[in-house]
Amino acid sequence: MNIVYCHHAQRVYTGSQKDDITDLGKKDAELVGQFIKQIPNVKAIYTSPYFRCLETARIINKSLNVPIIEEDRFNEFVSKENKETWVDLQRRVIAGIKDIVNKYNDEDSIICVTSGVNIAGFLDWNLGLEPSENMQFLGIISCSPIIFKYNKKS
Repeated sequence: MNIVYCHHAQRVYTGSQKDDITDLGKKDAELVGQFIKQIPNVKAIYTSPYFRCLETARIINKSLNVPIIEEDRFNEFVSKENKETWVDLQRRVIAGIKDIVNKYNDEDSIICVTSGVNIAGFLDWNLGLEPSENMQFLGIISCSPIIFKYNKKS
């Protein structure tokens, strides 16, 4: 199974979760769509409900024409009132990935469009690491696809 993490396209930053993506971001998402259509058996795109992620997923999907499914667990940190920790975020992302993986077969591919903060959960999951305060926040470049291989039988 291929799980493709893809950071959302470059956005017009206003500090809102409703930020649109730039013209360059739209072009980048189109290029990523052309790249991803070469990956076999793409079954769905899972995306954060944030506008910049949804819009990136829609543009990528022009090359795929698969279902787009919103996944709240791929959001950034939840509100400050809930006081979600860095470890909580990683656990939330891992739980989302595990639920998605269980719906598909080893020969399938899934795209996940989300924010940069979520790559830590994808790395923890793929490497079998426990979420930790020591996991660094990694800066991910706009619209960068990263392919993780996974085999349920392993």
